[in-house]
Amino acid sequence: MKHYALIGKSLTIMLMAGMLAGCGSQPVTDDAGETETTESASTSEPQSGSASESGAEVAQTVAAAPSPADAMVGDWEFMCSIYHSEDEEGDYDYVNMKGDEYPPESEVRIRKDGDRFLMDYTCYEFESNEKIYGAEMDYYDRAAYRDAYNQDWCLEMHDTFLDVTEYDDFVPIRLSMKGDDVLVVSEEYLPDPSEEYSYYSVNSKLYLKKSDPRLDDAESLRYFDAVTVSNATDMLNSVQNNRKIILEGGTYDFSSIVDKEIDNKFVSHEYGQYSLSGVSNLCLEAEDGADVQFSIDDPYSPVFTIGSSSHVTLRGITAGHNVEPGYCSGSVFYFGDSEYVTVDKCSLYGSGTYGIEASYVGNVHVTDTDIHECTYGLIDLRNSGNASFENCKLRDSSDLTMINFYDGYELTFDNCEFSGNKSAYETCYFVSMGEYDRVTFRNCSFKNNQFFTFSNREVTMENCTYDNNYATFSDLIKSVGSEGGLSKDQILANYDDALRRQGEIDDKLNSDSLLDQLSLNQLAHEEYDLWDTLLNQIWGYMSETLDEGTMATVTEEQRVWIRDKEASMKEAASGFEGGSMQPMVEYGSGATTTRNRVEELLNRYVR
Repeated sequence: MKHYALIGKSLTIMLMAGMLAGCGSQPVTDDAGETETTESASTSEPQSGSASESGAEVAQTVAAAPSPADAMVGDWEFMCSIYHSEDEEGDYDYVNMKGDEYPPESEVRIRKDGDRFLMDYTCYEFESNEKIYGAEMDYYDRAAYRDAYNQDWCLEMHDTFLDVTEYDDFVPIRLSMKGDDVLVVSEEYLPDPSEEYSYYSVNSKLYLKKSDPRLDDAESLRYFDAVTVSNATDMLNSVQNNRKIILEGGTYDFSSIVDKEIDNKFVSHEYGQYSLSGVSNLCLEAEDGADVQFSIDDPYSPVFTIGSSSHVTLRGITAGHNVEPGYCSGSVFYFGDSEYVTVDKCSLYGSGTYGIEASYVGNVHVTDTDIHECTYGLIDLRNSGNASFENCKLRDSSDLTMINFYDGYELTFDNCEFSGNKSAYETCYFVSMGEYDRVTFRNCSFKNNQFFTFSNREVTMENCTYDNNYATFSDLIKSVGSEGGLSKDQILANYDDALRRQGEIDDKLNSDSLLDQLSLNQLAHEEYDLWDTLLNQIWGYMSETLDEGTMATVTEEQRVWIRDKEASMKEAASGFEGGSMQPMVEYGSGATTTRNRVEELLNRYVR
């Protein structure tokens, strides 16, 4: 790149300035007493990079005038990236923070040479590697992009190696500031609108000085601001990315909200409930010492729902349905299609079906939380994994399986207390899990719990204690569904029993039109578990009777089948997400698919 010095109003002034500078004099001033500077550019032209009128380069660098962009000079380290787009279908936002699983590795160095700003920029993101060294930046009196934090000025990189007239979609790199301590590097795509399609996007990366101590606490960087609210309406209207919302003490009654008073793209209202969706890096936290209550009058809806979001924290909240116990078919907290959800220091009570229900969620972390008096069970996690509960109390709940964990990959309980829970039916286990799921209890205590069988598959118990439970210790570690060793005749007899029980379930569903949603969900769960248990018994038989090569082939086939089953269950229940019917539809779909698989394996490898 060629770099040119700025030219003043006239060659005479430049010569005088040079002579006076050599004598130690002050800068030249005009008749009005104002300091003479170089001629500023318009808002559409850069204020640097021009040549002299004679075409010759100036050999001597002119002393740089102060610029708002001087605050950019230094070494910067990546904090987060924010992508925003708009089209005819709506808005889309995505935030990737320094503390996330796969953040960009990016650094920026800004230096000043005379009046010129130069940038070194590196960014390694996914499969994209970008390196720019010594790029010259032009100063403009305009915003870097439409919604830039700073609307007054920006620096724009010019590239003499690219003829932009040949590229209609060329996206320049622009630099601006958020406040006085955050550097913003942005690329805005704003094509000419057409009658057929309109689109807008901007990708901005935010940086802190390398010496900034905030870089040592990645979690604190998630929240760009904090607001305090005192009611449910203000709370929902305050939801936005990268925000901490402080909740004053009081009851946040979601049933009392007037729908027309909610104006927030992150909030939707359907199936009788308000849901947050598409939000990243949000914290809802009770004010220090405040008693914060979330409630809802609708027994069929979760008290609070979060969908399609990431890095959401709920802290210090008490939540439950405002109805008589035993009449709910909605959970307390429901999470769907999300990742990195944290529940900390909360109290979740019935009459909710489950304290925490999640579907297609990765990385659910619950700490120092009390889940109690729920009417189905404690926890229901479907197609969700890497979930952990630490220092929690899980107590006084009934009547079905206490911990449902299907098609996940890891569930851990550390230092948790289980007490006074009751799985009342022989078909319901204390812990019910899928074929490849792993559940670990570490340093947990079990006291005064009632169940017929603790788990349908083997769980891991590490340094746990048991006191006055209905089952014996041998029952706790018993693996009913994966015992193996069943003969061909036993497998076929179990299949006949499953057909008989399936017929009883079908008769009940067809003959009794007054079943409530709780009973319908229970029957759907039993139906799914019926065929899933038999499938695993068949798998145990196959593992002992098939040769190694055949077993390897059918195992890979089974992995594909499991993925397809999960997808079909999700699709079947997509119209009921967060509603009281979702478990029934998902389990019903899974039961049908699993029964078909059972009969296929029976015909191929057992009969």
